[in-house]
Amino acid sequence: MESIIRCIWYGGGGRNGAEGQVGIPSSGGRSVHPPSAGRPRTSSSNSSACPASPYKLSSNTRQSQRRTLKESFILMEHKIDRISELSDPILEHILSFIPTKQTLQLSILSKRWQRVWALYPVPDFEQLPFDTNLRKVPPNQKEQEIQRKKEEFINFVERSLLAHYRQRLNLNKLSLSILFDESDYAVVNRWIDYAIECNVKELNLDILIRIHQKWYELPERVLVAKSITELNLGTCKLKSISGDINLSSLKKLVLSVGVEESQLFQTLIDSCRDIEEITFEYCSGLKSIRVSGLPKLKAIALIQNYELESIEIEASNLESLVFDLTRLPCQINLGPCENLKKLVLDSCGITDNWLHDVLSKHQLIEHLDLADCSILKRIKISSHRMKSLTFINCAKLVEVDIVTPNLHRLKYEGKVISFSLNSSSLSEVILFFSEETALDAERIEFLSKLNQPKLLTWTLFEDEVF
Repeated sequence: MESIIRCIWYGGGGRNGAEGQVGIPSSGGRSVHPPSAGRPRTSSSNSSACPASPYKLSSNTRQSQRRTLKESFILMEHKIDRISELSDPILEHILSFIPTKQTLQLSILSKRWQRVWALYPVPDFEQLPFDTNLRKVPPNQKEQEIQRKKEEFINFVERSLLAHYRQRLNLNKLSLSILFDESDYAVVNRWIDYAIECNVKELNLDILIRIHQKWYELPERVLVAKSITELNLGTCKLKSISGDINLSSLKKLVLSVGVEESQLFQTLIDSCRDIEEITFEYCSGLKSIRVSGLPKLKAIALIQNYELESIEIEASNLESLVFDLTRLPCQINLGPCENLKKLVLDSCGITDNWLHDVLSKHQLIEHLDLADCSILKRIKISSHRMKSLTFINCAKLVEVDIVTPNLHRLKYEGKVISFSLNSSSLSEVILFFSEETALDAERIEFLSKLNQPKLLTWTLFEDEVF
């Protein structure tokens, strides 16, 4: 079996380098050249003849083009608008590919487009397009221009949501990404009320208060909205509510928020019995989390939550688990997750025994990523299910023993270590050795254990010779 080795050279300590391939078999030993781009072929019988066109059209094709052109002139003459004759669902589908501000501009073209926009169920409001070209504004006029742009944005959102609210039209999705002043609280709260009254299904909020970078306090009403199936909150502050949290339809929860009491996270999780995906990223005040009794839960991601001290998870149908903890130590208690297929551990203070115990209890894992796990030293992985393995900068790692017959992909970044691999299905290997002065003999021994993968990508420094 012939392999492809792709080498990437990094120079000057950066990651902008050249890339090449060696070991690629040629096409039967013959050189393959692209056709000449700028010079059409000429007839061999008559050098003065006109060059033959590589795009010669048949008689039927030319007639078809003439008919199409004629029909176009007729349409232009009678000013027929074919797009406006399309059905509402098709027009809404077209609008879904156009930024929201441009869709509103389309709505002023005709009453037909106005009606479609009023019925459009997925408004997505981002303040950034309204703040473009502010660099061209003279400094003494910038504050006035910022205020004008903000009022333009407010009027745009207000008009759009109010049209839905007055007709009690359902909203599939509402996204708000804005930088506001504290005096605008009432405006934002009103927009959220409009959305909830319209039975919004997906609510995405990323709201930052301009002065002192203060976080927006989420209205209690959001946490009792039964229509919401997906909730994504960024730079918001959650406060305890007077009653019970009731998000009975929630399937997906993504939080990058702050709380006054850590228990609020736990209350939120426990109240969502049908939840399928949970992501907590850069959450302030999150100190512990316990997940159990959620039969539909399939994915959990805990990323860069700096105050997190303990994790306890037991979910029988969980398939994906991502930990990027940054805080050491953080106690991790992983109970039975019989269907776990993907496990990502980044900056986790796990030991060799902990990893061995988890892998032995979860034999269905197919993808395992270990990054910056600074306590790991000697790892043995034995699995018939494993398809992808990644090791990145595990500083104390000295030995890896892999027995995975069905492994397809292996990525390793770090120093040269004692390495053993038993895999007959390996198709891709990605290597980056962090030690520039590592002995060639050690690298050669490492490479000899890879069982000739189909594709080997090896990243080299500028002063290294391959």
